[in-house]
Amino acid sequence: MRAGLAILAVLALAAQPAFAQGKTKTSPIASALSALETCEAVASGDETALETARAAGWDVYAEEGESPFIKSYSASLEMAGLGWGELFSLVETYPGRTFGYCRINVAESKGNGAAVIDAIMGLDRYDGDVLNQDGGHYASLIGGDSLLLAHWDDFGFVVQVSTLTLNPAEDE
Repeated sequence: MRAGLAILAVLALAAQPAFAQGKTKTSPIASALSALETCEAVASGDETALETARAAGWDVYAEEGESPFIKSYSASLEMAGLGWGELFSLVETYPGRTFGYCRINVAESKGNGAAVIDAIMGLDRYDGDVLNQDGGHYASLIGGDSLLLAHWDDFGFVVQVSTLTLNPAEDE
């Protein structure tokens, strides 16, 4: 009888680390950085970005454009550790240029806003300014062809990416 109880105790202790692994939480910082990467890809006009967003769990919808030169998308996702995110993106093509815009709003965001904005500010691909004002944390950044506004305040967390890129030369 004691041998049976000892075996059960050993099995329970051996299973505990595996059981605990199923309870890992995603940090708000990791969710925010992932959301930023999704927004950057969608705003860039990358044709694979929407499928990548779907694979990451975003519910993505193409919206009717008002012109053949405008594509717009919306998406939503419950971002682990951060909250419910709503994405809107617009990609406009012009002769020789593409303008891209993506914004993700997370109302009632969870976590440490200052730490999230600091993590975004710490990305090597961006430089700019951070302002802490009235309990909110605001970043205005630039990197390559991208402009990035991010903030965390009483209204939630927002990441907004705008891009203006040169189109590859067309064959003559």
